[in-house]
Amino acid sequence: MGEETRSILDELVATRRRIIEVLFEIDEIHLQVNPQILAEYAGAVGYLENDLYSWQLKARRLRRKATLLRAAVNRGETLSNEELNAALDVEFQAWEEELSRRMADQLARLEYLTGSRELSPSETAEVKRLHRLLVKRLHPDIHPGQSDEERRFFAIAQAAYKAGDLQSLEAVATATEYLDEPLGSVGAGGGEKDAAVDLAMAEVQLNVLLGQLEELKSGHPYILRELLGSPRELARVRRDLKARIAEQRKVAEAYEEAIRELREEKR
Repeated sequence: MGEETRSILDELVATRRRIIEVLFEIDEIHLQVNPQILAEYAGAVGYLENDLYSWQLKARRLRRKATLLRAAVNRGETLSNEELNAALDVEFQAWEEELSRRMADQLARLEYLTGSRELSPSETAEVKRLHRLLVKRLHPDIHPGQSDEERRFFAIAQAAYKAGDLQSLEAVATATEYLDEPLGSVGAGGGEKDAAVDLAMAEVQLNVLLGQLEELKSGHPYILRELLGSPRELARVRRDLKARIAEQRKVAEAYEEAIRELREEKR
């Protein structure tokens, strides 16, 4: 093997190792970091955001109810609560569905936070080691010509990593040992030209993955890490949300009083 070919192969190995590292980091963010961030955010801030949304919805609904009732009074008509609520149910259906979705998401995230068993430091290290190994061995971005069995093994490994299931990761690692191949393997010819082509393809793949990683780290929910890591900023956000909730409660109470007055006026 010539010196030039050896140099290209060394660079190819280094690039493929970097690809594996980036894929591992992307998977870690998707499967562990972001779910944990969302769960912690739900427990620290998300429940207040949902409460605010609920009171905003109630205030808007009461305002609309007062408007409909005032129009009916001006026309000399009587609208029962049942008639009003039926009309409002239709008008605010999308809002109510969004509130239900928010509450369901919050419940799922809190369940994730309370139901996950904390791994010991040694178990955590082993989970990450096995996942890194299986990313190298089974990730479809590295092995595009996978069999159905290999794809299924990778899906099991991803689910196990997300759940922190060390036993399942160990089982998949053992079952797929036969798939290991050297990082320096190249195309059928095995010469300098094949190595150069493989290196160029690997560099393109690495650049794409680095772009995906940057997008993940600059987007929601990853950017919430900074907020969750700052007790002072977290306290400020919570104070602001509680103040806005109190404000919406007052708005809702004012419309409830206006509706009572309209009912009295009609009598």
